[in-house]
Amino acid sequence: MSRFGKPDRTGRSSGEFTSRDTKLYGPPKGEPWTWQTLELMCSPAWRAMSVNTRRLVDFLQVEHRQHAARENGNLKATYDGLVAHGLTRSKIRPATEEAEFLGLIRFERGGRWAGTNQPSRFRLTFYADKDRNPPTNEWKAKTQEVIDEWMSDRERCRRARRRSHEKQIPSTTSRTTVVPLRELRNRSDGKRR
Repeated sequence: MSRFGKPDRTGRSSGEFTSRDTKLYGPPKGEPWTWQTLELMCSPAWRAMSVNTRRLVDFLQVEHRQHAARENGNLKATYDGLVAHGLTRSKIRPATEEAEFLGLIRFERGGRWAGTNQPSRFRLTFYADKDRNPPTNEWKAKTQEVIDEWMSDRERCRRARRRSHEKQIPSTTSRTTVVPLRELRNRSDGKRR
């Protein structure tokens, strides 16, 4: 029978790691790491994430780790970087909107101003930010009912947008007339002086 942690007076696990346990179960030395609480990972917001939203959050966590967990709120994600991480360009904006609705991120939209290209800046709400403010954990406020209602509204809007795009597709019959080249030459010869 294996034991986890130092035994307390009753012989049960105290939950405290011995030095050997720390080496086995602790983070690897020399590797950047961050934690995620069980409450976060079991929350409706975390479980409701789509694949693209998960890729976005994973990308932001990698950025967070690469900056020694000191730049949350100033994490940059360019479209090219997100595409390299596995997102499709057309899915980046919906993934960002979904992650913000679920309360997992907050962001300032970037853009092009005065000949410069500014990337969007992100903050993961389940980590402290760069100004040493505690995590806001906005994902805790999202219940399964609220998430389901938002998802159905979004799907309804998506269907309406598709229907409007279908109406805009031109018919298969072309309005252009194909004229053989020799007829064009004959017409132009007749008009020349």
